[in-house]
Amino acid sequence: MNSLFAEAAELERLNLPFAIVTITATSGITPRKSGRMLVTESGSIVSTIGGHQVERLARDEAVEAIRERKGREISVNSGRGLMKLMIDVVKEPRRAFVIGYGHVGEAVAAVLHSLGFAIYIYDIRSADCPFAAEIHTAESWKELLSGLSLDSYSALVITTHDSSEILSLIDYSHAFYVGILSSRSRVIPKKGISVPMGLDIGAETPEEMAVSVGAEILMKYKKRCGIPESERRRRLIIVRGAGDLATGVIIRLKRAGYDVLALETAQPTQVRRNVSFAEAVYEKEHAVDGIRAVLIERAEDAFRAFDEDAVPVLVDPEAKAVSLLHPGVVIDAIIAKKNLGTRADMAPLVIALGPGFTAPEDADAVIETQRGHNLGRVIREGSAAPNTGIPGNIAGYASERVIRSNAEGVFRGIRTFGDLVRKGETVAYVGEKEQKSEIDGMVRGMLRSGLYVTEGFKIADIDPRGEKAEYRTPSDKAMAIAGGVLEVVDSFFAEI
Repeated sequence: MNSLFAEAAELERLNLPFAIVTITATSGITPRKSGRMLVTESGSIVSTIGGHQVERLARDEAVEAIRERKGREISVNSGRGLMKLMIDVVKEPRRAFVIGYGHVGEAVAAVLHSLGFAIYIYDIRSADCPFAAEIHTAESWKELLSGLSLDSYSALVITTHDSSEILSLIDYSHAFYVGILSSRSRVIPKKGISVPMGLDIGAETPEEMAVSVGAEILMKYKKRCGIPESERRRRLIIVRGAGDLATGVIIRLKRAGYDVLALETAQPTQVRRNVSFAEAVYEKEHAVDGIRAVLIERAEDAFRAFDEDAVPVLVDPEAKAVSLLHPGVVIDAIIAKKNLGTRADMAPLVIALGPGFTAPEDADAVIETQRGHNLGRVIREGSAAPNTGIPGNIAGYASERVIRSNAEGVFRGIRTFGDLVRKGETVAYVGEKEQKSEIDGMVRGMLRSGLYVTEGFKIADIDPRGEKAEYRTPSDKAMAIAGGVLEVVDSFFAEI
């Protein structure tokens, strides 16, 4: 039987994925009290932890852990006892298929192997690569590539001049990266293919090109933006507010590639809280339209959240994080209808949403938030339309669709998002007093139960469109405003 450690060393040398399963505790009658085994990505086993059902279950869990690139602890019933097992993923799946092993192919393979990729060489000439997991040669590309299979952990690198023929012979649709060696003058754009491959670092020698290609592949594998860390820090955006309109802005900025930190109060009072990142203040994390927000305790923790592809939310109503992090952009999205302390000198670019601000005195740009023809327009000089106190008209209803408290006390909702209600129906209580809908429609907003409210406080929002209303994603208004913000931000960074 092969030694587990010898096999692990060889797999480690070739960057092939595997996991180690270790018995950490047992109770009752079990086949082994201690031991470990190695499991490869294909499910083959080296050594044993007891055999039979226990081993089969552990093997299957280990294979799944390798595919998910995440270790785990499991408990397995051995029939008359219980075994606790620790599964450690030692090498995660990371494969590079290098087609053509000339000077560039050799240099690329060496760099990718140093980055932890298992290397697979394909060439119609003989090749010698001591760290390759496999080397394939044949007299024709068709014969050579007939059995090549790529998955989501695979990078395909083509360094020969026969790229068109090679691509016609391979199903590369599942690969996370496909790159072709080519000069800029010979580039024929291909969707989903990096051609010429590599990042623009002025590479000329095979070794320089290998660094360029390796960096691009690692960027794609880790799903990162690939810009310098100093530039990423400079492009940081802080948004004051995380209500529904602010959330629409944050989502659009994040999807455009920006890191965004949201600042909130300790007790947010949004009614459209299901589509507000402010809910993370209460729930620790909250997702809207596929984007996850997480509550952080310190401004410095924002960068850890960015690395986890999340939007950090910090309780910081005074915006102290601005002076700590020095963002490139500050956006006032509190929607307070007045300026609560935002200044034009807070960042290189300052944007404010809605009335209460004048450009360029208070901010570099103001975004119109009033429904109508100018919604989302960028104002470089002047102010947004003044607050009328009347909600925007939807399906012929304005103020009637907003429910305001008729008493002072603790709020308690009895209907929730998506519920259809009738005019005169009780939807909530403030203290012991009923709060009724003035129209038929769908509940699109409902204040969080347990909050203390005053008379006249906005507690719910009823959409008169009923079943046709959309309450699970940011509104058309939010996305229109977000478009104006993105226009200003993109143009700002394009000029510097």
